[in-house]
Amino acid sequence: MAEAQRAKVTRSEASRKAEETIWEMPESSEFSVVQELLQELQARENDEQRWLATYKKISEETNEPLIRFLLSLIIADEERHGQLIDRMVSSLKDDLVSTPQEIAGQAKKARKRKSSRLLPILAGFVRMERRGIKDYERLQQVSQGFRHDFFGVICKTMIHDSLKHIAILEFLQVRMRNRKQPVQKRKRRVRHS
Repeated sequence: MAEAQRAKVTRSEASRKAEETIWEMPESSEFSVVQELLQELQARENDEQRWLATYKKISEETNEPLIRFLLSLIIADEERHGQLIDRMVSSLKDDLVSTPQEIAGQAKKARKRKSSRLLPILAGFVRMERRGIKDYERLQQVSQGFRHDFFGVICKTMIHDSLKHIAILEFLQVRMRNRKQPVQKRKRRVRHS
């Protein structure tokens, strides 16, 4: 509990310092874009919180187990969305207060980490998720109409989650491959594109 409170205080302090820094910085086009993105994310975070509160209220008020179960799935997603947006906002604020040298140093350290063992694992995860999609598509067809198509809806959401997982895994694969390439090769590759 104390750790969670310290983390909250630390985030609050970092946010306050970032906002102070924002107002002391001269306007630039790059800064304006980051500031606009921050405002958009914070507005989205507020929307997510309102929706989450509404979902929770309806879930608590219903006596229908099926409705409560399905809303609990949505609530879990909405809570995760709020956490992701919070991380994105924190990351942008960190970028605003970091110097270019600090950012370059962090990137250099990250490139030095070994990723060759992770690439085959990521490829295996992608294959697994694609197999899972095929399995859920078959299950969705077999269960069509069963329990008022409840199983079909659940299969559809699982397919959607697998597609999301594949997008994340493929993003990671590209990052890992780029990290493995020497800087000169990446530059040449970018010029030819």
